[in-house]
Amino acid sequence: MPDTGPVPADASAAPARVPARAWLRPALMLVGGALAALLFVQVDQQLAAIAIGVFSLFMAYWTSPLRSGPHTPLAEAQARARAAEGKHVTIVLWAPGDPGSARLQAALRSPREDLAWVNVFKDPAAQELLARYGGERMLPLALQGEDAAHIDNASELFAFQDEARRPGSPGDPAGPGPTGPSADDGPRP
Repeated sequence: MPDTGPVPADASAAPARVPARAWLRPALMLVGGALAALLFVQVDQQLAAIAIGVFSLFMAYWTSPLRSGPHTPLAEAQARARAAEGKHVTIVLWAPGDPGSARLQAALRSPREDLAWVNVFKDPAAQELLARYGGERMLPLALQGEDAAHIDNASELFAFQDEARRPGSPGDPAGPGPTGPSADDGPRP
């Protein structure tokens, strides 16, 4: 199981790095929108061209790392999860531009006491933790205690929270153990 304990101060001091591929979808949105708008201008449909241009600008922003969204530093989220007496706080690692993260955030628009959102592009420690669980293909990743799961929608998140709260579940002291990757997990013969 990866260590999800406190993060050293030097790890959170380094600036987080946004991968170049995070800008691919927004760039394609802009180029596609500009081409479609030009096409509509050519056929003398200026209103449609303006509407498509505005929509493509919005979508380029929404799918880019520029969109901030909710963010709690990983160390703070872990401290909050440990300090939540009797309450279970789920840490959700997400990234702007990730379709699964955007769907989950749209479904859970209102702030929730039982969720801590951690933007992996803003937190190098969160990027390290995500890499230990399989990288960006695992986004959004929900963590609760020793349990971890790739979440596709709100109902999966609620089911994960219910499962992690149940006595005897993986990650519970009386349970069968953690469900995340382990350092001694390797290729089996």
